[in-house]
Amino acid sequence: MSDAGPEADPLDALDSDPASPTGLRRLASHITLNRWTFSIAFATLLVLTGSVMWSAHLGSFLDGHSIAWWLLVVAGIVSVGQYVGYGISLMGASTKPLPAGRTLELQVAESLTSMATPESIGSLALTMRFLTKQGLGAAEAAAVDGLSSFLTTFVGVILVPLGAIFAASSLDVAALKKDVPSGQWELIVAVVVLAGFITAAIKFPRLRRRIHTFGGTIAGYLRQILAHPTRGLTIGAGELLTASAQVATMAFVLAALGAPINIAAILVITQIASAASNVVPIPGGLGAPEAILIAGLSSVGVGHTEALLAALIWRYLTYWLPPIPGAILLYDLRKHRLI
Repeated sequence: MSDAGPEADPLDALDSDPASPTGLRRLASHITLNRWTFSIAFATLLVLTGSVMWSAHLGSFLDGHSIAWWLLVVAGIVSVGQYVGYGISLMGASTKPLPAGRTLELQVAESLTSMATPESIGSLALTMRFLTKQGLGAAEAAAVDGLSSFLTTFVGVILVPLGAIFAASSLDVAALKKDVPSGQWELIVAVVVLAGFITAAIKFPRLRRRIHTFGGTIAGYLRQILAHPTRGLTIGAGELLTASAQVATMAFVLAALGAPINIAAILVITQIASAASNVVPIPGGLGAPEAILIAGLSSVGVGHTEALLAALIWRYLTYWLPPIPGAILLYDLRKHRLI
């Protein structure tokens, strides 16, 4: 881990051509993790955990409720499915066969760089290095990563409104107002607004430089999908597996807490929370994903305390804990010169 302070603009590596040798070297430099992002992530985790335990009155809740701990273990096992889905999507996008085991290892390793490098740029660096080590050219590796990201995002965007249609009938506004204290709502809104403001401040100045190439890039991806429909279906199947694993993880967590389960609503809530985690350029999304989960679960009849605990446990299983094995696998990939 580097002891250097935060760099002025870590996304400059993306503004140059990442497919060029210089671009690859600049991306690779961001694989080195930074103590500042680690500190922000750790502080965010402490604040979130402390706030939820205090708001949920955890001691009193455990005294009066029985938690099915074995279901939480099952939830942890099921959560691995999201990384299998990521790996399938990347393998589907590649023009050359990728080793399934090593590709899965890469995805878990990227759980660390997604959290601990600015705007997940370290994950892009890992993917690009891994693909070039598998024999793809730099330009081809960039195209594979771009196609995978484009189609998985497209599938995710489609899933949200579909889930919302089925979940709409379960929305209980009265229960939402009753179960969540007004003070908690003010905190949730404040967290989401602050996260949105920081995202806008950091991201918007760069949009003008990239908007001119966006249309041509999307058209190129669409042409690739039309020319190779099997690749598109494989990428989409991987994203569906990822979303299913995230939904199943939350369902098992809610079952362990004895809370009601609405699959369609969970699909919408977890997809939006995951998007918030990826969009907000601060480790952990500054608490915005947790706030979205709490509000969403409360809106479909999950009790306030159960929603708080479910949100925190789900984020632990899908975001905060995977970087631990991710660090080990990152070392293994480096040891075998695969990145």
